Amino acid sequence: MGVYELLSSKEDARKGSPLCEFNGFLEDYLETIADEDENKDVLSEVFGIDKDVKIIVNLRMGISRESISNQIIRYKDIFKLEDKAVVIPYVLYAKNDKEEKALILVGGDYIYAKGMYYSLTEPGSEFQNSKNDIVAMELTDKDRVKEVYSQLFTKRAGQIQRDLDRRHFNNYEESFAHALELSDGIRSELEEKLENTEEKEELIRSCISRWFLIKKFTYVQYMVDKTILNTKFAGNVKAQRNQAKQNADNIRFVSISDMWRGKLEKPVSEEIQPVVEAPESEVAEEA
Repeated sequence: MGVYELLSSKEDARKGSPLCEFNGFLEDYLETIADEDENKDVLSEVFGIDKDVKIIVNLRMGISRESISNQIIRYKDIFKLEDKAVVIPYVLYAKNDKEEKALILVGGDYIYAKGMYYSLTEPGSEFQNSKNDIVAMELTDKDRVKEVYSQLFTKRAGQIQRDLDRRHFNNYEESFAHALELSDGIRSELEEKLENTEEKEELIRSCISRWFLIKKFTYVQYMVDKTILNTKFAGNVKAQRNQAKQNADNIRFVSISDMWRGKLEKPVSEEIQPVVEAPESEVAEEA
């Protein structure tokens, strides 16, 4: 089943499902949102390109305990959240006579978009076989959303994604430095908001899901980089995996228990554990 069929099968809140708020034609969704909605203009531009495009709004995504990369990352707090804590704001999807394509649109930083892509398409997921038909980008780059959507059926998804990568980072080291900044920014947000918000639970859920996505990006982005594998590790996947884990471990966070208690003094990382030994075939798929 292709990505269009998979996404079309998801029921939305109109049918009593908690999985997503809306799933249907973009034309119908545009009629439900106010003109003042900050994203209406860019979505309308996409509709101008493709009158048959469909959209899923706020798709809740489960995180797999069995995923090799998630076992290596070992960010256990993500599994303490109920109701599929990671939410994809928009997924646009369409098909023609030969192909089915999807575009993930995420508010905020590009790293979150890539983290969602890696989680949605990881080995063992229902979208694993569609990973070459999905592109992810940040919704805030509104001028580029229309351009990228128009390329979905004319360029390979991997090429589009690599072009987006290069727009944001010259190399992995730059992306890792930015990931560390994002992580520190979440901690600063907690210090500013935690004691004064009436929506403490939602703030904590948001912080945990973002820390997870940063860790996911940091680990998998390193593992998929064949240049790093060949130039830095001479093809030794195990050595690359060890370094990828160390990178993910360097994304510091505040534990869920400390957030609830309001103790933000010490950012922590998960306790050091041996790297999970994944079969080389699985490592290749993850990468």
